[in-house]
Amino acid sequence: MASGFEKLREQIKELGFGTKAFSGRLINKDGGFNVSRQGAGLQAFSPYHWVINMHWLSFILVILASYVAINSIFALFYLWAGVDQLSSSRTGGGWDNFFYCFYFSTQTLTTVGFGKISPNGHVANIIASFEAMIGLLSFALATGILYGRFSKAKAKILFSDNAVIAPYQDMKGLMFRITNMRKNHLIEMSAKMVYSFLVQENGITKRRYKQLELEIDYINMFPLPWTIVHPLDQESPIVAKKSLDLAREEAEFLVILKGYDDTFNQYVHQVYSYRHDEVIFDARFEPMFYEVPGKKTVVHINKINDFRKTY
Repeated sequence: MASGFEKLREQIKELGFGTKAFSGRLINKDGGFNVSRQGAGLQAFSPYHWVINMHWLSFILVILASYVAINSIFALFYLWAGVDQLSSSRTGGGWDNFFYCFYFSTQTLTTVGFGKISPNGHVANIIASFEAMIGLLSFALATGILYGRFSKAKAKILFSDNAVIAPYQDMKGLMFRITNMRKNHLIEMSAKMVYSFLVQENGITKRRYKQLELEIDYINMFPLPWTIVHPLDQESPIVAKKSLDLAREEAEFLVILKGYDDTFNQYVHQVYSYRHDEVIFDARFEPMFYEVPGKKTVVHINKINDFRKTY
């Protein structure tokens, strides 16, 4: 029977996913957890986190859509008040009046005020005063969100598409490689690798986790690609595993990286995983960097996935 300390260590290595036998991968290819939270309602929705974490293209589209929507709403208010309350002689109608009010709204919202169009009635002035206030608040909010996106520390580490079982010293090793996509300096890099697999216990399928020993789990600086290796020695839980064995137990190798980013002066992290069908047996990575005598070392990032079979 396992001691209390061994049980505690086993619980720690479950990593928060529990022992339930989930189907599919635990960590998505983008580094996010394969978990969907439902039932919390609007209380779980945070507009700030939503706009901070969305992709840049989506963020720009949201800003543009919000800008058009606000101006369109105020354009309708000005139409309701009457185009004659805006100082300019109007001979058009319909959509022409709407765009006339829309352009005035953009001037008011951004506080540009070209001067050609101005409100000359009480109702139009009241609407314009509220719009000016909303414009100042909305641009202050957008500026804060934009700063939050730029100031958010986030690692951009590229992982090889596959892990390989390759010759390593006088044995074999499970290895994958990573490289820093940015030109910033990452220091004090640490790596952990956890082996996740299904087992049958008393007729019940459960998921278990074992942390794998790495050849090197810490480097002081990260200027070159790093091939992270788990030696397949007699202590390794996967030393005798074959491709069919890993598939049968729906194995997944979870990777946790952590490093200090000197640009933001704080630690960043990144998670990744390799499913059993992403592990290539009897393969070796091709070199992806070389030295030019008297010059810099050249790293070919596009070669990170290059490997060759060894049989």
